Amino acid sequence: CCLAITVQLIWGLVARRTWVCVANMSLFKTRSWWATTAGLEEFHDNRSLAVGNVDNSVDGSDKLVVGSYKGLLRIYAPQEGGYLPAHTMLEKQVDPIVQIAIGKFATASSQLHIALLHPRQLTVYTLGWVQNEQGTQYNLTTLYTHSLERTAFNMIWGPFGGAKGKDLLCVQSMDGVLSFFQHESFVFSCFLPEFLIPGPLGYLPRTDSIVTVTSAHVLQSVKYQSLAVAANALGVPDPSTKKKIAPDFAINLGEHCVDLAIKTAAKGPSQILVLGERTLFCFKESGVLRFAKKLDFNPSCLHIYGTAPSTDEDGGGLQFLVATHTNQLLVFRDTHLMWAAHVEYSPTALCVAHLQHMRGAIVCLDELGHLGCNYLGTDPTLFVATLAGSRELNYEEADREMKALQQAIKDAQKEHSNATEDEGLQLTVELSAPRLVENEQETEGLRTCLDMKLSIRARGSTCAKDVSVYITSSLPVTANPTYYHWDTIDTITVSKAVTVVCVPVLLPVQRTLIITASYVDHGLHRSTEQHVSLPFSLFCIPCQPLKAAEYKITVDTNCPSVNLPDLFPELVFAKPSEGVVPSNAMGFKLLAGPEVTIVSSKSSERYRIQSDHFPAITPLVDELIARLASHWKNRAPPFCARCSDKPPLNEYFDIIDNHYKLRVSMEQCRELLKRHAQQFRAIQKRLLTRFKDKTPVGLAHLDTLLEGTFMQIMALAEKYEMFQSDLEHSSNELACASKLTALVMKLSVVMTPEEYRTLEACLNPNVVHDSEQGWEEQSHVAISHLLHTTLAKNPKDQSAPVALVLPDVQKLKRNIALLCDRLSKGGRLSASAAPPPTTTTATQSLERKSSQHLSKSQLGKLPPLPENTTEELEDNQISEL
Repeated sequence: CCLAITVQLIWGLVARRTWVCVANMSLFKTRSWWATTAGLEEFHDNRSLAVGNVDNSVDGSDKLVVGSYKGLLRIYAPQEGGYLPAHTMLEKQVDPIVQIAIGKFATASSQLHIALLHPRQLTVYTLGWVQNEQGTQYNLTTLYTHSLERTAFNMIWGPFGGAKGKDLLCVQSMDGVLSFFQHESFVFSCFLPEFLIPGPLGYLPRTDSIVTVTSAHVLQSVKYQSLAVAANALGVPDPSTKKKIAPDFAINLGEHCVDLAIKTAAKGPSQILVLGERTLFCFKESGVLRFAKKLDFNPSCLHIYGTAPSTDEDGGGLQFLVATHTNQLLVFRDTHLMWAAHVEYSPTALCVAHLQHMRGAIVCLDELGHLGCNYLGTDPTLFVATLAGSRELNYEEADREMKALQQAIKDAQKEHSNATEDEGLQLTVELSAPRLVENEQETEGLRTCLDMKLSIRARGSTCAKDVSVYITSSLPVTANPTYYHWDTIDTITVSKAVTVVCVPVLLPVQRTLIITASYVDHGLHRSTEQHVSLPFSLFCIPCQPLKAAEYKITVDTNCPSVNLPDLFPELVFAKPSEGVVPSNAMGFKLLAGPEVTIVSSKSSERYRIQSDHFPAITPLVDELIARLASHWKNRAPPFCARCSDKPPLNEYFDIIDNHYKLRVSMEQCRELLKRHAQQFRAIQKRLLTRFKDKTPVGLAHLDTLLEGTFMQIMALAEKYEMFQSDLEHSSNELACASKLTALVMKLSVVMTPEEYRTLEACLNPNVVHDSEQGWEEQSHVAISHLLHTTLAKNPKDQSAPVALVLPDVQKLKRNIALLCDRLSKGGRLSASAAPPPTTTTATQSLERKSSQHLSKSQLGKLPPLPENTTEELEDNQISEL
């Protein structure tokens, strides 16, 4: 009764195509009859296993032959009751084994022999035995050896050319040469047509053809006679031969071939079974597709073990096994799944063996050497499902159980958080004072560097293994080295030295080093990260203050003015003749070249940052506000900084125009370079055609045209490199200008930290180099989304579409101007953010100073628009979007 129910369940699941659930049930598992491990730290593939009567015993039982890439050959005779050392017939060290074959490879004998394919050698052995007092001892005797001129990939064997009762060997090399051997003699070798990388091989006895799958995923069949005719008289492969090898058929599979198997029948036709990554194909020996089945799993190997009677003319239904990478063993008959079972590991090689006391055992071998003989069976389940209505639900008990489980989860999370704080890796960084580096060449400019001591140790009971530390920096900062690795780190501190150098290439946008450590703790992969702020003196040196500059930013505070040498003690500039340090003005020269001056007012609470280079103001404004906030951190009321200046949109728009113009020029140069390269290849083909022509003709000035095109390509390549360098500098200036604009808007309008992060994300200071979607397209979409959502004036504007294609930057500049205008009028970047209350008189006065709106002069660089009021102007711009 139980067996009948099981069979009905299986066939029902097959009919509904729900066999995946069957493989996951505990009822359907492979039962282990015999198992062992073939070596430690050895690797195997689907060609490392062979099954046959290699000792030519009278009972005809199969033996298992296993070879690894380390060159260890093992022969087993499994018996019931588990593995015993006596089951190992032979273990021998040879050269690395590529493939194992069992067949009739001797001239004067009809017994089975073992053929081992090594990278540069093919050897045939016979297994002999000697009976003595200690038992039966087995040994290998070498029959013959063939040295290979090319590195071997795989081999096949069979009665090539109609040989009777004997097997010939065919070895495929890594460069596509097939070498044929008839026992002790070398027959011939030839190249495969249209070869790139080697693939699986198969042999069709009826048509005397060799089947393979090319690197183009094409299944093709070539007759042995065609290969023999293509070989030259000496049997040596000649790649320059003009003899073409025409395949009998070529079929495009469309996917990579995982495994290939051929089923030969004594009287019927042969069948070709191809296991792809996502499809299972079956072809007749003539190349006609018999069936194809789409797979929804990742297969690893297959094995054909028989045929079933069939009414068609295809030679009967194929019965085969397929193993998957999810530890499943599937039994198919053509396209029908007959059985599915779970295995303990993912097999890379499958065979069916007729052992001494077990007929039809399934032999599985994985890549690590786990070898087992299994059979299909079931375990009866003792669980009886109860009816859903047989018991009443106790809601009070369920509620108490739910509360107890929730409390247990909270306690476990709390313990885990406390444990993670006391355990893991601890990173400690010590920075030295920056110093100038003397350059050998004066054109390189000034360089500064500092020494960083990186210390790492394990906290608590942690024993970190496989520790990797990565140091990430962005220009103009470089770190050397950027990677460290340790096998194990315990509570003892390990220190390493890192040199951080600032090169005079770009302006500093981010002054942070990111140190990331990844490690394994108790089998779990963990990581920790630390951000290291670099000193400001690494990026600049003191210089004489500027009396006048083109660009200025004024910062108002609610605290008395501070002497600048007290804020920047490490960057004080004093004249040797005077020896007096000015207290209200300091000059800073960035390593990239620009000079910036900070002037503090003696009568008011203001600071002015000025420079002749607009993007260079950004790092000084950021550093000044940070140092003032640190200086007045214990003051009540708290420190507050505001900016009475309007956002510098005109200068910002000039930088945007320059960046976009360079992107367009770079893309045009790339297209020209592409067209000239196509022309260069076309001229080369014409010249090669004329050189190959037997009748000499004139070149028709093709050589001159080739030389001229080459010179144009070189000029365009140099121009493209120049555009790349200019775009890198322009991107750096755009990043600084975007950060400065966002910072000025934050100081002009009272913002919460969340709103400032949103604004900085829209005016992204991380500028990427991409011709298809660059900074302009990303910022346009982000700002348009804000204007249509949180900053929308009317509800109907919230559903307006956003254009993803940006033919120019005019709309982007309009959107930036609208964004600043609406923020200055009290717009909020977060729907949940309320205007923060003004708590001090100083803050109120700062707000009155910065409550000015954008005037039309700020929009002077924008395209001409109708002379309307500000409200009408915004409505027109929203309708355009």
